[in-house]
Amino acid sequence: MKGHILIVDDEENILSSLEGILTDEGFSVSKAKDGLEALNKIKSISPDLVLLDIWLPGLDGIQALKTIKKIRTDMDIIIMSGHGTIETAVKATKLGAFDFIEKPLSLENVVSTVYAALRHKKLTRLVDTPSGIEREEIIGNSSSMSEVKTLVEMASNSDTNVIIQGERGTGKEFIARTVYLHSFRRDMPFIKMTCSIIKEDEAEEFLFGIKREPALAKREATEWTEGGTLFLDDIESLSVKLQNKLITVIRDKKYNVKGDRRSIPFNVRFIASSNKDLREEVKKGKFEEELLNLMGEIIITLPRLNERRDDIPGFIKYFIKSISTEYGKNIEKVDDEAMNMLINFNWQGNVKELKNVLEHIIMTTNGSIINTRDVSTALPIISAGGFDSYSSIEEAERAWEREFVIHHLKRHNMDISKTATSLNTDRASLLKKMRNLGISIDEQGKSIPPSVQRNGIFQKTLKRSVVLCGQGLHSGLKTGLILSPLPPNSGIIFGDISSGETVPASLDYIQSTDYATTLKKGMTSVKTVEHIMAVLHMYRITNLLIKIGDEVPIMDGSAADFCQLIEDGGMEEQDEMIEKLIIDDKYMVGDISSGRYIFIEPFEKFSIHYLMDYPPPIGKSEYTFTSDGKESFKKEIAPARTFAFIKDYEKLEEMGLGSGGKLSNVILVDEEKVINTPLRFDDEFVRHKILDIIGDFYLLGKPIMGRITARMTGHTENITLLKKIKEKLL
Repeated sequence: MKGHILIVDDEENILSSLEGILTDEGFSVSKAKDGLEALNKIKSISPDLVLLDIWLPGLDGIQALKTIKKIRTDMDIIIMSGHGTIETAVKATKLGAFDFIEKPLSLENVVSTVYAALRHKKLTRLVDTPSGIEREEIIGNSSSMSEVKTLVEMASNSDTNVIIQGERGTGKEFIARTVYLHSFRRDMPFIKMTCSIIKEDEAEEFLFGIKREPALAKREATEWTEGGTLFLDDIESLSVKLQNKLITVIRDKKYNVKGDRRSIPFNVRFIASSNKDLREEVKKGKFEEELLNLMGEIIITLPRLNERRDDIPGFIKYFIKSISTEYGKNIEKVDDEAMNMLINFNWQGNVKELKNVLEHIIMTTNGSIINTRDVSTALPIISAGGFDSYSSIEEAERAWEREFVIHHLKRHNMDISKTATSLNTDRASLLKKMRNLGISIDEQGKSIPPSVQRNGIFQKTLKRSVVLCGQGLHSGLKTGLILSPLPPNSGIIFGDISSGETVPASLDYIQSTDYATTLKKGMTSVKTVEHIMAVLHMYRITNLLIKIGDEVPIMDGSAADFCQLIEDGGMEEQDEMIEKLIIDDKYMVGDISSGRYIFIEPFEKFSIHYLMDYPPPIGKSEYTFTSDGKESFKKEIAPARTFAFIKDYEKLEEMGLGSGGKLSNVILVDEEKVINTPLRFDDEFVRHKILDIIGDFYLLGKPIMGRITARMTGHTENITLLKKIKEKLL
């Protein structure tokens, strides 16, 4: 059986239909007709997944969801509803539901969502219990992988500590989980700590705890992993102090809570991973030899993907099946020529990079067979135009060489000296090469962070999905959005939460600029995108899926809540770069004499100067915003709210728009004064105009270097200028 699914619905025909569908797919099925019966079955049979109707007698679906999550935090739940709204979907997601599907149920949608939930359960949980987990086989029959499989089998059949070494993206965590799932400890927790991103004091507290007052006490990893497996990712990043404490703990099989004299025995298996050869780190004095001996009773070294090209077709087959299921796509195969491109590509990011490329291809392709065009537009070293964008072998080689140097700089934290050593060259030669390739350095020859490199920045996405509820300004309907991470080179994509259809955040899909910017592709439209796009622009988020209803929520009329949402999700720098759009000339819409114009000209930063000249009470005002990062935007521009004149607002309502306007989310102005709210800035009106420009300009898909000057313009002029820029520069 593929897994055990509990269906909870008070309609017998729904129960019977879903039971038939899922048993045909190879799942075992249990049924419950109300929330209380569901809770009892969850406690007794521990299903792998729950399909939960939101409208139930007695304990309703939302209450049942809350209760299930309290007793089984790791339980994945799919909510079903015949009266679905974006508000309900967002609420359910906030409470921990994996997804939300609407009735009448689509066979294809149910099956694809179930598979996606089970895949999520297997691959992304921090605490795994193996009930219902379908163990995945290690892909690859190359000679190097035969040795890996032998060592994995040895590790699985023993209880010794294990070290897994290999470059980023080779699959170290997957191997760690495979060892765990085949070990006798598989019925106990699997806890992961990433040593490279946690502070020393936090790591010590996480591992060993701190004595607190009872009301504040929380369990340490060594306690709540008792009997299970503790996975220390990037163990080479641990401080010498913590390395020595681990030595004592592993050797003595007991630990001391900080501030407490008691010694507490424990029973935990350690698995660690490292991007470096720890034997070499010991020789350099950077890793404790005794810890290596205690942790590395079995050492598994994973080969680079470029060293096992015969295994690439197997990975491609696996990823196409799993990713297609997750995104509800029907990809049958990769044609021979495209397969050869993928096999022969230089996979610096290893299996992880291959997965990211295939995920990008599957999300963006419309066909059922992946061809060379799909591949060429997705491979990281190839520009958006594919191979056709290079006019010579020399030009293509230069592009590859630039990516190669950037990759190694990043691997060594932008340290030029270390990078030069790793590439068997000297610092002066590497500096010269960087200048020739357009990779920026400062006047002292020191490396500078990726975020300030002259020709590009590293792409970013969110670390985790986040949700936000609100109301549409124009529709007046409850709405909301769910932000989810995407792999490199995906771009910003809006997705309809009901249909699953997507609309790229691009000039090519502009439908309307009346009062707000609206995108449309096919039958799917997205209204009022400018505020969220402004935040993504200033936070440098380049890859993101934004699931919404028909309209982005207005919130308080500003972009402040969107800033907080991004910060709640956390930002993650990705391995690929995106080129900045550098303005090379002056481009203009309108003319100075008319008093209504917007133009952009070359400038070393991104800057906007806006002039406004309205009758009282707004009057004349102007403001200049020059971006110095997200903090300046968050302070100066994001809080500025949408404003509307009473006469225009009445017109909007006649058109069936503006229904969501409240006294709290729009600044309303009559002929004499602002009638509903104190202003946040004396010049709040002009600052909001700048907010709109920042959002509209990100529809070019790249961060911009240039200075914009505008007077009395709006979305229509913004988009007209963008089309002119695109025609000349993109």
